[in-house]
Amino acid sequence: MRPAVGYRPARAVGLAALLFALGAASGAVAADSEKQQTARNSKDELNISEHTWVDHDRRPIQRPPDWEPSYWGSQLHQGFFQPLSHAFDIPDKLIWGARKFGAGSKREAVNVNAFDEVPNSSWFTNRNHWRPVPVAEMREGPDRPLEPAKPWIIKHRKKRGFTVGFQIEDAKGKKWLVKLDPRGYPQLTAGADMVSRTLMHAAGYNVPHNSPVRFRRADVTIDPDLLKGTKGEHLTEADLDSVLAQGAVFADGSYSAFASLFLSGHVLGAPSLERRRPGDSNDWYLHRNRRELRGLYVLVSWIGDWDSKDHQWLDMFVETRDSLGYVKHYLLDVGSSLGAGARGPKGLRSGYEYSFDLGYTARRLVTFGLITEPWRHAKQETGIPSVGNFEAETFKPEDFKSRLPHPGFRAMTDRDAYWGAKIVASFSDAQIAAAVDAAKYEDPRAREYLVRSLIARRDKIARHWFGRVAPLDFFRIQDGGLRFQDLAVDIGLENARSYVVEIESERGAPSKRFTFTKPGLPLENLGANESRLYLSISVDGSKAKAAHVELTRKDNGWVVTRVRHG
Repeated sequence: MRPAVGYRPARAVGLAALLFALGAASGAVAADSEKQQTARNSKDELNISEHTWVDHDRRPIQRPPDWEPSYWGSQLHQGFFQPLSHAFDIPDKLIWGARKFGAGSKREAVNVNAFDEVPNSSWFTNRNHWRPVPVAEMREGPDRPLEPAKPWIIKHRKKRGFTVGFQIEDAKGKKWLVKLDPRGYPQLTAGADMVSRTLMHAAGYNVPHNSPVRFRRADVTIDPDLLKGTKGEHLTEADLDSVLAQGAVFADGSYSAFASLFLSGHVLGAPSLERRRPGDSNDWYLHRNRRELRGLYVLVSWIGDWDSKDHQWLDMFVETRDSLGYVKHYLLDVGSSLGAGARGPKGLRSGYEYSFDLGYTARRLVTFGLITEPWRHAKQETGIPSVGNFEAETFKPEDFKSRLPHPGFRAMTDRDAYWGAKIVASFSDAQIAAAVDAAKYEDPRAREYLVRSLIARRDKIARHWFGRVAPLDFFRIQDGGLRFQDLAVDIGLENARSYVVEIESERGAPSKRFTFTKPGLPLENLGANESRLYLSISVDGSKAKAAHVELTRKDNGWVVTRVRHG
């Protein structure tokens, strides 16, 4: 899209530094480009229009081989070696310096259509920010209520993660994974999972069917083969009692947990955030360059999901016909969110520092430990067992950190963050309350506290990111003019305000600049002899980056053909 603002001389210095940095880093960039071009060539064979709202990544393919990144290998790579390499990466520092002079050095997300939106795909489906999810639906959770029918037969031990539990087959033959709430904290992880999963599904992500459950010791038996250890796996009654002893108990003696229904299809394993899935010709893009994985940062900061990583996802092969199918990507585990951790309330550092945080480690060394980290100021202890450690008062949207440095989060641009922020801002107070109601907290303090905190964090997110990118969106031609929404005004963060537009024509006529006071721009006297116009629209008096709109004249008048934010 042709820029609608003039060239800034200050950027020349930044661009010079950027070119030098890019030259030094050319090997890595070339490798990245080659991988990306392979995917692009595969997609181009379909001749998909840039105006599409569907990514067409569900073409029938043969099942890819089972594969996932090494759990500990990815932890070590993303949590230790990558931060060290970035710390001593000279080109990386030059690129950082170039940004200070105004150079745009980050690569923009590649799976964005002409309207600056993410098309529907096997990763993401546009929901709440396009069409509000009814409050009644959110109160029930992401799908219809369904719990494992009792009695249960334990078929396997729980094999991964720190949360204790087991795999069961219910009375109707359905397979579930049961995770116990930590001892002394009923509904802590079960509630956090239900609330966060409801919000993430309404935002657009694929999530499994999980349900908070209560059960008694008499409701579960151990499969005879597992009890005898005839298949190489052994669980005794004493082992089961030991597992249950670590679980939370309600006042009536029942155990607090949540059950996750096994997903339909064939398990391929967790995807890598660093690369595409081997054998999946529908996996068009390097995952760190997908906007829904970059903008996810804003959503996880909202719900405090501090455990974002490769293995929080799961890829399933869904068969459609004749052994062909496609890969569907699930955001699998959001139980480590709000104030919850696997073994109790989340650690006070979680969300504020990486597990290995090179920056804070260096500061502590240099100052001999005489620094006060932000998490020490945050009053996170709620005193509510089912909530844990969660707060909104000192929360800073731009400073949230997951346990590991997430490749997509590192690549996030202001445009990606704006996209995530407008999804968060799309949730009304009533919808947030309904999502919390879905968890059915027994303690009324939990509901009140979480609703209030999520609303406050939502508003902080909107204020911060809308202050960086003007929240002018949903451009359309209506009643002879260009109409749009000012999202900050729509949600009550700002009062009615004025806007500045700069207009350039395709033929290079002198640009026009004027101010208007309503989110609508008359077009009858603009570019009467032009076939295309380029508009840059900003909020009057704001430093937020403008929205750029391309208008093309068709037989029936002007049409919005491209939108870019920031």
